[in-house]
Amino acid sequence: MSTFLPFSLEGVGIHTGRPCRTSITPTTPGDGIVFATATGDIPAVASAIDPHSIRATNLVYGSSRVGMVEHLLAALLWYGVNDARVDVEGPEIPILDGSALPWVNALVNAGAHPSPRFVEIDAETEIVHGDSVARISPAQELSVSIFLQYDEIEIGSRQMVFTPTVDDFMEILAPARTFAMEGEVEQILASGLGLGGSLENALIIGKSGPLNPGGFRFDNEPVHHKMLDVIGDLALLGGLPLARLEIVRPGHRIMHELVRRVAPKTAS
Repeated sequence: MSTFLPFSLEGVGIHTGRPCRTSITPTTPGDGIVFATATGDIPAVASAIDPHSIRATNLVYGSSRVGMVEHLLAALLWYGVNDARVDVEGPEIPILDGSALPWVNALVNAGAHPSPRFVEIDAETEIVHGDSVARISPAQELSVSIFLQYDEIEIGSRQMVFTPTVDDFMEILAPARTFAMEGEVEQILASGLGLGGSLENALIIGKSGPLNPGGFRFDNEPVHHKMLDVIGDLALLGGLPLARLEIVRPGHRIMHELVRRVAPKTAS
């Protein structure tokens, strides 16, 4: 568990396009992470996942709702922030530069240190959604393997393995930006999402590569970002599971179902 000073970050919400501000304050051990909205508090637990989440992880509790929590949760988990009040101004967490790196830098500046919590799971579970498959089984340590498939573009290696006891979250996952294919943008906007998106906070990939100045931050940045999202969704278990996790074509939908299925019953 890390100790840290309160801090705030603000910016645009990627989906609503509205101004958003998030302030994080440490609380008493055992309180857990709670998102405090204008209409009420939302616990950061698997049972609060909004089943209608699209292209993000959104939480809902009663009439209260907060969107786009996954990047922040990934950073809080990695830096041992297990108990905090997250005051939310606006409908979602600000997207910042599209990655978790601004949250990581803020946590480090506030005095936090890497110290992720780990939790046990009871049994092997497999989830299948169309071409997506997620399989998790108990193990002595966490190892996450993901495989992406985007036949229409070149993104470098489509496979990645992340082992928290070996790999550095800050170096290889935190800087990876949320992304979309150029051909998806019109459809995303037409559905009422991505209204705050730009080349400053999202990686847009055309058939010839990124449209963003500077290109990829990693040769296979989309794979790194998918892994970041997986870690953020796993945070809703209360810690990283001691498990072997394999995911083909990862996405929030399959991760939400997996997390709800394996979450400790006491976390609801």
